[in-house]
Amino acid sequence: MLVLKGQGPADAEDFRRKDVGDFEVYDFEREGKRPDGTPLKVSFALAFASDPTAPDAGFFTCQHRHPPGNFWNPEFQKHANGVTSVAGVVLVADEPERHRAFMQAFTAGEAASAGDGFSIATPRGQIEMRTPAAFTRRYGVAAPDTARGPRLAAIRFAVADAGRLQDVPELAGIAGLYEGNSGIVGMDDAMSAVMVFEPSR
Repeated sequence: MLVLKGQGPADAEDFRRKDVGDFEVYDFEREGKRPDGTPLKVSFALAFASDPTAPDAGFFTCQHRHPPGNFWNPEFQKHANGVTSVAGVVLVADEPERHRAFMQAFTAGEAASAGDGFSIATPRGQIEMRTPAAFTRRYGVAAPDTARGPRLAAIRFAVADAGRLQDVPELAGIAGLYEGNSGIVGMDDAMSAVMVFEPSR
C-alpha cells in the first residue's frame, strides 16, 4: 500500500468528490515508546482511495494525531544505514497512462510525462509509474507481475554516505553498496520489495 501524509476527514471528502474513494475515515490509536523507553500514545486517521484497475495496490493517506510529534519525531528517524529521507516510490504498470488520472486525483499533484511513464512530485518524495521493462532497465532487477494491474515495485531511500551501508549487518555482502553508487536490494532479500539506496542530492 502507498501512504501519503494526510488530513483525515478532509481527504476522505476530497476522494469522494473526485470519485476515487467512498470510505469512512479509519481512526485508531496505540501505545508506543520514546527512544528512552517512556510510553506514549500515538493515534492516526486514515483516508482510503481505490483504483479498481489496481486490485494488488492500495492507497491511503495518514494523519498523525495527539500530538503529531509523538510519532513524527527526529529521534525515531535515525538508523545505522545512514538513510536521511525517502526519495520516492516506484510503481509498475503495463500501460502507465491508464492510471495517470487516478494518481493525480489521489496525490493532488500534476504528473510529468516520461517516455516510459510519468512521475509526480510530493513534499515527501517522488512517485513514479513506469513500465516493467523500464523498471528493469533502470534497476537491473525483475519487476513484479502486472497481470492483474499496477503494482508497487520499489522504495527509494536517500543516504548521506552510501559507504556506511556495508557496515549494516543485514546489508553486508550485497553487491553495489558503495559510495557514489545506488545500492539495489532485490525482492528476494527485502520481503518482495525492491529497496534502492541513493546518494543524497
